[in-house]
Amino acid sequence: ITYLHDSFGHPTRLDYGTGHESSFFVFLYSLCMIGCFGSTTDKEPPTPARLKAITLSITTQYLKVTRGLQTDYMLEPAGSHGVWGLDDYHCLPFYFGACQLMTNGQNNNDDEYKPNAIHDSSLLEQMAETYMYFGCILYIKNLKQGVPFFESSPMLNDISHLPSWKKVSEGLLRLYEGEVLDKRQVVQHFVFGKIFKASWNTSHEPKVAPRHHFINQEVGDVPGEVCCKAPWAVQGRGTQPPSMPQAPQPPSMP
Repeated sequence: ITYLHDSFGHPTRLDYGTGHESSFFVFLYSLCMIGCFGSTTDKEPPTPARLKAITLSITTQYLKVTRGLQTDYMLEPAGSHGVWGLDDYHCLPFYFGACQLMTNGQNNNDDEYKPNAIHDSSLLEQMAETYMYFGCILYIKNLKQGVPFFESSPMLNDISHLPSWKKVSEGLLRLYEGEVLDKRQVVQHFVFGKIFKASWNTSHEPKVAPRHHFINQEVGDVPGEVCCKAPWAVQGRGTQPPSMPQAPQPPSMP
């Protein structure tokens, strides 16, 4: 229930972002783990076909609700990268949509549904209800009318030049991991328990602050003392800079 409550934006800040989106899918994951989408045992998880249908159908309805909230309440994008992000609010629907389009080779229109097909406005209008990725692109174009797509969404425009939907889905998954799951500002709000456990191992060595700010050289009998003498310092003498040579005195007049 906590995850479902956090899935539609922050009630005080009036913002919405990928952290709220992630909360909703953690909620769906929890439902899956207790058997709402199939078997209740770990040995027999729901079939991929069932998970695909559930993901596409529920995500489509979830987008309708969240987009209505974003528009009606003018929710601020939480953690948005502006034009250098996929979308002001969402990330996972693009990934799910790209995965869906990886199977479009099963029909006779394989040549039409390449990543660069997003620039075909008539195709977007026809297939927005069928393919989630096309629906997301069409929503952005309708929201930002009058602005060239390469200016309003340069990252999505660059993604359209990839050769296959497999490449698109792999890149979007890496993007989600790096920009959402690896961000402390997002995962600090996750609540862990018996169903959604924090049982992973850290993927990075813990960072240790450096003991010194300069080259660590031992001086004398004191181990670890940093040697940062001035270039003109000489052992046994002071560390004052050398005095400038005196200018020769002019000869005295007779």
